[in-house]
Amino acid sequence: MTLKAKVRELTRSERDSLSLAAIRTKSDRIQEKFVTLKEFEQCKVLASYYPFGSEVRTFRITEKAFENNKVISLPKISRRFMDFYRITPSTNFYTNKFGIKEPIAHLAQRVSQKLDLVVVPGLAFDTSGYRIGYGYGYYDRFLADKRNSIICVGLAYDSQVVQQVPHLNHDTKLDILLTEKRIFYF
Repeated sequence: MTLKAKVRELTRSERDSLSLAAIRTKSDRIQEKFVTLKEFEQCKVLASYYPFGSEVRTFRITEKAFENNKVISLPKISRRFMDFYRITPSTNFYTNKFGIKEPIAHLAQRVSQKLDLVVVPGLAFDTSGYRIGYGYGYYDRFLADKRNSIICVGLAYDSQVVQQVPHLNHDTKLDILLTEKRIFYF
């Protein structure tokens, strides 16, 4: 087992051990911090994610974005790639092969080229701005050619933050990491 795989397994296990009440409380704190960021206030097109399992919840971020008339989008994967599609309060979703809800693409507008701010999930994050995702590379591939024009914000429980995660040259570094206890700018 590689070091990345070990870190994934350990942090996922720890995150999955959180109670629903703890997930709710910690997620609320993280989302409250997020919606006060100047980067959120200034963005026009936000990319978020539909929380899966014990991931940090994003529903309040979505609500606040709608209240502030922002365009909000969620990812849809297709083979090895990911694109973001605009959602509305009435958007229909389906569950993909990983068990994650996605907007139905033919009913939504693709907005991948217009994003200013991307909310990035993950399993482990470090104090230098690197993250370990689920190992499929969707976010790294998507952000590879857009990195200079998009601000990336990771959302994590404080227990997911480690001193250093193994990373490679193609791994995308975050600009900001929010936990229920801390904010990191990179």
